Amino acid sequence: MGLLLLCVACLSGDGAADVEDADDPAETGTDSADTAGDTGDSSFDLDPAECPEPSEYAGQAPRAAGVLSGDGVWTLDFDSEAEDAGYVDCSYHRSYPSLIEMEGHAWQCPDCSLLTAGESTVDEGYEDCFLLISSAEATRVEHLGIGEVDGVAHIFRTGGENLVLADMGEAPGTGSAEDPLVAYWSDDGSFTDGGGFLLTATLVLRRDVDESVLVEDSNVPLAAASECGWPHCNPGGPSPTQAVTTGAVLPNERFADVCGGEYDLWDGWGRYLVIDASSPDCGPCRTLAENEEAWVEAMAERGITVEWITLLNASLSMVNQPADADILASWVDTFGSTGPVLADEGYAYGLFPAYLGDTDGGMGFPTMIVVNPDMQVLGSDGGFATEESGGTGFSVMEALIVADAATR
Repeated sequence: MGLLLLCVACLSGDGAADVEDADDPAETGTDSADTAGDTGDSSFDLDPAECPEPSEYAGQAPRAAGVLSGDGVWTLDFDSEAEDAGYVDCSYHRSYPSLIEMEGHAWQCPDCSLLTAGESTVDEGYEDCFLLISSAEATRVEHLGIGEVDGVAHIFRTGGENLVLADMGEAPGTGSAEDPLVAYWSDDGSFTDGGGFLLTATLVLRRDVDESVLVEDSNVPLAAASECGWPHCNPGGPSPTQAVTTGAVLPNERFADVCGGEYDLWDGWGRYLVIDASSPDCGPCRTLAENEEAWVEAMAERGITVEWITLLNASLSMVNQPADADILASWVDTFGSTGPVLADEGYAYGLFPAYLGDTDGGMGFPTMIVVNPDMQVLGSDGGFATEESGGTGFSVMEALIVADAATR
């Protein structure tokens, strides 16, 4: 069975966990939905629904971007076994010169009222302390956020770009220079060859604004449709949840598209969607792409309009990074994709694993989420091999759609 999984799905991640940081990509298995039953030969007459009426959400006016700056100290206290192996207690210092507020990406930190991104640098203790527990570069992009949990201010953080932020705990303070936000936390780790350590950290942040950078409300629909000509049906408003849940509305997000513009997932409202998370260097993903257009056409012949949306990351080793313009264009040229092909900035890797039931936060590629015309999640499928080669092909996705269509 393990051999079959390797044939139909690609594993993600770099396999190197950074002890300092939660949520770094790691090698994981693949989840797929149970087959939803025989699709039969039923025919339907389901024209795409009209675009929903715009919501009453007026949106916020563009505003000066929030900024977080500060620094933190991490201290490592090794146990006796690690010390016998030569490890010596140490500490390192990380600086955050200026992390700028991001537009969108609410799924990264649903509790954050301010989400930022920018470079941080280990400027003291990198070689003689930090490298004892991590192989990361001294300078890298991180995210910091501020939000409230049960009415108390908390700091949120992740040590990797476009990953879900972890709650670092309460952070008393106003964020001013005189009264900064301060969070303390601790964690423990172990080495594969024996021994372990206790890590304790203190993070001090100050809050400001940058008048030269404006942040627009991404919950307001795009002013015009993509130049690719795809439907433009987003009613606007914030997503009711930032989790993928069967029966609930799929969280919206805005992506760069293959035509050099942008596309909102909610622009697909009114038709069945398959949200396909794929990697350009994933064999099963490419096999799926070779066959998707024929399946979409077959579904149309049965009276069901399906929009296939491809969320494409940079590679299996960079699943939280977006595909660049050349990769997007090559994908369309190679496979003739007519549905939206979008650069995924970690949306799939951030949201899909929890839905798939992977407690380690990983996922296999491709992973497909099936959505009905009301933007409600119907189910998922993972990996791909054609029925001719012994796989399930599109049967799981088709069964989910046909079962829903029968109720309309």
